[in-house]
Amino acid sequence: MPSDQQRCHISRAPDHIRSSNPEHYKPLAFPVGPYHARSGVPTPEKAQRLKEQCVDEVVQLSGRSRHDLLGQMRSVLDRAREYYADEIGMDDEALAQMLLLDGCFVLVSLRGTERLKQLTPESTESLLSENSDDRCSDCSDQQGDEENQIAAANNGGGGGGVDSWHHFNVARDLFLAENQIPFFVVQKIYELLVKNHPYAERGVVGAVEAYVREVMAVYADGADAQAQPPAADHVHHLLHLSHMYLRPRTRRWSGGGGGGATVGRLRRATQLRELMVRFKKLEIVGGKAAPAAGSILDVAFRGGGVLEIPRLEIDGGTWRQMANLILLEQGSPHVGLYVTAYCAFMSQLAGTAEDVALLCESGVIEHQLGGDGDVADGLRRLCDGIIFDADDDAYNYLRPVYRAVEEHCRSRTLRLLCWVRGHANCPNPWLLLGIVAIITLLCFIVQQLQHATLSKNAT
Repeated sequence: MPSDQQRCHISRAPDHIRSSNPEHYKPLAFPVGPYHARSGVPTPEKAQRLKEQCVDEVVQLSGRSRHDLLGQMRSVLDRAREYYADEIGMDDEALAQMLLLDGCFVLVSLRGTERLKQLTPESTESLLSENSDDRCSDCSDQQGDEENQIAAANNGGGGGGVDSWHHFNVARDLFLAENQIPFFVVQKIYELLVKNHPYAERGVVGAVEAYVREVMAVYADGADAQAQPPAADHVHHLLHLSHMYLRPRTRRWSGGGGGGATVGRLRRATQLRELMVRFKKLEIVGGKAAPAAGSILDVAFRGGGVLEIPRLEIDGGTWRQMANLILLEQGSPHVGLYVTAYCAFMSQLAGTAEDVALLCESGVIEHQLGGDGDVADGLRRLCDGIIFDADDDAYNYLRPVYRAVEEHCRSRTLRLLCWVRGHANCPNPWLLLGIVAIITLLCFIVQQLQHATLSKNAT
């Protein structure tokens, strides 16, 4: 069991963070946990029916009564309460009922029971199909391009005809920071299901990880981040599990210590272009082969002034997912401020519409928003109110990139090339570099000839 210092608490977004993006933290279809149990989603009856159906599924598969399952939840109430940093406003009986409903719903919705031989999916699919015709019009306006992303992520993922509306809302709502239950609750229900079953050795994380990887696929290749599923005891809730699949390959600065010059603010993309920095897009794939990236976090600065950045796809759901990952890191910095550091970096690099346009031209950013200015504004708002010190190498894994970029921009050779380019009206910096090299070589030859002549006269 994790200590209180190691635990990722489930907490509400602070007002100074929520005020910038209040819509990012509220579920639209499936409230999970105590914070939004009474918040009023557009279709509460549908959500309740689905949860009840999932409990019935677990009862059928486990061979246990609902009363027995509820007793299991009552036995862990004190432990569950320790995970919530804010007041939950529920008595023990209400909390036990909620943990049972939401725990079964999470397990079944994330396809955690799919591979059990006894599973009969017809009951779950029939209810989902029944609900497919009465979709909430209030939710449909929120989906936009985000629905395409989630539907694509789940295409061929084993849903087997289960309504895509369900997949979309699960992928959106179950990974919100305020919309969580402790993962050990899901683990306990799973263990009751698979006791003496051949699939028991896979563990609950192994049962649900395929779904989590699909949700995170646009940001990371899970196979690269986690060769083996993490132990269930190390997972605190679903958002925390998704965060585990988003890791940079280089997590700490190799320079050691926190000394050296401060990194300051990163120059914008258009400013870096004037200083002969080129932007190179990386694709996200598994394994260690270059020039691919394991996740969007794998930013690097190479020789010759090349800034390598994995391709970032932005749609209607990107800001929500990033905002909740940042909120997790802000409340539990011991998990690593990787997403916070990345978003701070990108918000400075893509500070204006012109910067975003340049990065789009380079293939680094692809977006489906109204305009390039919306991307710059969205990145800026993600960082409103966050606590982040770019000079703290314990948390800013991108500090060496900041420093390498700044050293490049301050180099004397580069300044000379930029000066010559500005006065010679030559758009090709590499042609200028060749000219400077030739001039330097000629000066060296002349100097050597003079030295040889003087030596001959002296003899």
